[in-house]
Amino acid sequence: MKTEYDFFIIEREHLKGKKNFPFQLYIFNPLHKKFSMFLNGNRPLTKEHLDFLDYLFDKGGRLAILKNQRKTFLVAQEMNASEIPSLKERELHPLEKERLMNIRLKEMHDEKSGAFHFQSQFELACQTDNFEVIIENARLEILTFSVTISPTVSLAIHLAKTHLDKDNFTNRIVAVSYLLAKNCNIVDQDALSDIICGAYLGHLGLTQTPLAIARTPYLSLPEKERTLFQKHTILGHHLIKKSQINISERCKKIILDHHERMSGNGYPSMKYGEQIELLSQIVGAVSHLFEYSSGKITGGKQSMKAILIAMKSKSYMQGLEFDFGEKVFQSIITLINTDKIENKESIDTSLDKNKAA
Repeated sequence: MKTEYDFFIIEREHLKGKKNFPFQLYIFNPLHKKFSMFLNGNRPLTKEHLDFLDYLFDKGGRLAILKNQRKTFLVAQEMNASEIPSLKERELHPLEKERLMNIRLKEMHDEKSGAFHFQSQFELACQTDNFEVIIENARLEILTFSVTISPTVSLAIHLAKTHLDKDNFTNRIVAVSYLLAKNCNIVDQDALSDIICGAYLGHLGLTQTPLAIARTPYLSLPEKERTLFQKHTILGHHLIKKSQINISERCKKIILDHHERMSGNGYPSMKYGEQIELLSQIVGAVSHLFEYSSGKITGGKQSMKAILIAMKSKSYMQGLEFDFGEKVFQSIITLINTDKIENKESIDTSLDKNKAA
């Protein structure tokens, strides 16, 4: 896995109007914060390439060369390293050094364990009630995030480093929210960090709710106490604003809106449709799955398999919600192969009946 430290940036004028180069050209995409191959060595730079470069620079993109091709570039372009600002040596910040170490650790982990497949690992985790592999994979990935993007990204890295190291209720929500966001084609580290921090801080307002209410299954609460419980999103949002913690406005929206539902039946503001951001839908959906499974809604624990089967068929289960938006809903119901599960459960039921007979 190549990082920004493996490249140096050049300007367009450093190409000096040439059409062929003995080195590879890369482009930096500012949206995804990634470097991609642009032109292989000794391949002609066409008009289409030049037009794309115009578009790239207009969007804030950059041209880059691998540092291991530094000498080839300087000789071919008849330049000195002092003419390239990005080649000036600088001391890496300790956090940057730590990130490079985490990238290497992630590579070593992947070589040893093989490619991580979220759906199959989620199914296994539900069967064994053990989410350690999913949580560890999320942690390893988050620790490779860039430390220079924003305070929210830095907070996400810190939370992953200090808290995302054991299998518990909150970490399950954080890790699965993060991986489900990636399933929804969210790759921007800013957005993923909003998900991580929002999932960690989403229920902060429950610290201001009477303990007896917070510990009572939601459907067992009388109407007055249920209304008090629903205020936890407003209270959490208020605490974040009052603390002046430096996180993005989008992350604050996740804290406030993760119980809003697309049909308008959520809380605290009964928002609906496009008024609810995709990131809030993701954290809300994952939180609901684990709350329902653990009994925090009905008072009775329920297997994740049964919940997802009911969601897929949109069968009625008291307190189970479906309206998280089509994109999130489709991502959730594919987390488990429900056809296989339905067949297995029918076999298990038959076996149980035979034993009883």
